[in-house]
Amino acid sequence: MKIVALVNSGMEEVCKQEVKEILNLTAKAYPHVVECEASAEQALRLLYHGQSMRRIIVSLGKYKNIDDIDFNHMHWKDFISNSSFKVEVENVKGIENRLALAKKVAGKVFAAVEKQKLSLAIDLKKPHFLLIVYFNGEEYFIGLDLAGEELHSRAYRVFTHSASCKGDLGFYFARKTGYQSGNNLLVGFVKDGVIAIEAALFASRIPVHSINTSFSYKKLPLFSSAKYQPLTSNHNVSIAAVDDSTGNITAARKNAQIAGVRKYVNLQKILLDELSGAFHEHEFDQILFQVTTKDEDKLNEIYHQVKYLLKPKGTLLLIGRESWEISTPSFCKLVSEEKVERGGNTYKLWLMQKK
Repeated sequence: MKIVALVNSGMEEVCKQEVKEILNLTAKAYPHVVECEASAEQALRLLYHGQSMRRIIVSLGKYKNIDDIDFNHMHWKDFISNSSFKVEVENVKGIENRLALAKKVAGKVFAAVEKQKLSLAIDLKKPHFLLIVYFNGEEYFIGLDLAGEELHSRAYRVFTHSASCKGDLGFYFARKTGYQSGNNLLVGFVKDGVIAIEAALFASRIPVHSINTSFSYKKLPLFSSAKYQPLTSNHNVSIAAVDDSTGNITAARKNAQIAGVRKYVNLQKILLDELSGAFHEHEFDQILFQVTTKDEDKLNEIYHQVKYLLKPKGTLLLIGRESWEISTPSFCKLVSEEKVERGGNTYKLWLMQKK
């Protein structure tokens, strides 16, 4: 079957990388979309372990024009059994346009199902599955949502910080540093712990979503005999996460406990200028700081600590607001500078490498 991952803007390449790492499959990327051929078991593995995806759907086809949709070739008995569904149209401007598209697609579904003498109903409140119609600006990607909910809003994010981000973006930040399992990572100004937790989930191979979650694939006949096969756990994880706020450290510890990675993340309340006394010289392969406005005047101290703590050829990622301007310290070279927009916020990223 063809599996389609819907991702937020800018996540396409890291999603392709995840598909390769988790499934050892080569995926194809389009704007906001990554697709690959996979078995039912592989689809479930990606569902539970994928961190960059917003939705994962079983493809029912892609079309340049919505009028070209043809569901008659599908074996609907693989998908429904006295089922109910709801059509969700995404990335189409105007609620009236989305409703019109949903109605048209639902009509085509009913026409195909009737020919196969199957029973199907629309339920707008508690459907058995969601039929997603996603327009990426070029094509309409249509499929059945395996989760029935968006995946980037993590269940562990119970104790949140105002400067926090959703799981997929936290994962992107962690991977942007070049972090790999077995490396030593330091996350400064940890806030509610999302970035450190996402790094730990990636490195430890602990599932991002609980296997007890009521995902909608469990109601699809296509997956009735498929079993989730977890990745091999990895205990070689070394992540340090610090903050000068007791409240932030407490929140991050609780969230890490919920996520199941508490033992992999060393969360400590440490003042910025005390970091060099708490860790060894050249201890870290990667260091990341998400700097909010109140901490921007600490940039020189950040550089002072990083110079001591970061290994030669190690990387430093600074995350700040769009209008923040910084200079690269003499002991580093600037690798890349980029902007990431999400939910009305714009993050600016500077990736540096120690000389």
